[in-house]
Amino acid sequence: MAADVAKQARRAAVVAVDLGGTTTRVATILLGGETGVPSMPSAPATFATEPDYAAQIAQLGEMVDAAAGLVRRRDGPLLGVGVSLGGRIAVDGASVAVAPNLRDYEGRPLVQDVMERCDGVAPVRLAHDALCGLLAEQRLGALAGMPRCAYLTLSTGTGSAIHLESPAGVGVYTSIELGHQILDGNTRVCLCGQVGCLETFTGGRQLEQRYGQPIETLSADQWAALRDELVEKLSLGLVNLAHLTRVEAVAIGGAIALHHPELLPALRVNLRERLCGARLDLVPARWGADAPLIGAALLLTTPMGAVIH
Repeated sequence: MAADVAKQARRAAVVAVDLGGTTTRVATILLGGETGVPSMPSAPATFATEPDYAAQIAQLGEMVDAAAGLVRRRDGPLLGVGVSLGGRIAVDGASVAVAPNLRDYEGRPLVQDVMERCDGVAPVRLAHDALCGLLAEQRLGALAGMPRCAYLTLSTGTGSAIHLESPAGVGVYTSIELGHQILDGNTRVCLCGQVGCLETFTGGRQLEQRYGQPIETLSADQWAALRDELVEKLSLGLVNLAHLTRVEAVAIGGAIALHHPELLPALRVNLRERLCGARLDLVPARWGADAPLIGAALLLTTPMGAVIH
């Protein structure tokens, strides 16, 4: 019996979901093994995220159910389902509290609905996508073993999460609203309803609305102006992050960061000019676009008390 438990802990199969504001991905992930590095036996299944919650749950339920069946046939017992979502999660970890890019999801019992759609599969764990990205990077990636660190995603929205660990080795993970801090003098209305949010300068959906086209299609001159403004405003947010949380390193991921690697060195220069009395190293996320997926899987091996929603 003990040997079976130890074997399961060494090699555990999980269905992971990355439910973003634009795209949803579903993958089977094997955790553990001799290397300790997670692996995806097959490429993630991908589909456009439905703004309508019921339509999303119907499609997601089919895909998760199929993935769970595949795991059981190929890998044995299923450890559970982990879901990464681009929105603030309710304190109970079972539903969506605030999702500016997915308004129809707010107040919905997502964990219960996934379980019911997937023939009662359990457990189902849910967390903010930035928190999942942080789990992946702090446990197995660019932030491995760091006691005070953060993850930042630059994508449809601007998400973030921090990990703080006491000298006794007790650590917690929690998401924070870096993108919804107020910048003095900013009169833009954010999708969240506030006036003045940082995300009005850094969120992919809000930038697309401002320019009337996807930012990938901007001219070189348009992108240069957007980039300089994004770097300036985000640097202010990162200075605030360093002083308010005392984290010392940030892994940066998300579609915008992945498609524009020149942002990272520019942010480093700008941050160095602004930051005094604190340290903040910026590093690229090791797991890239897969960080939220891998972190969603790692939720199943993370104690409930170590995650603060």
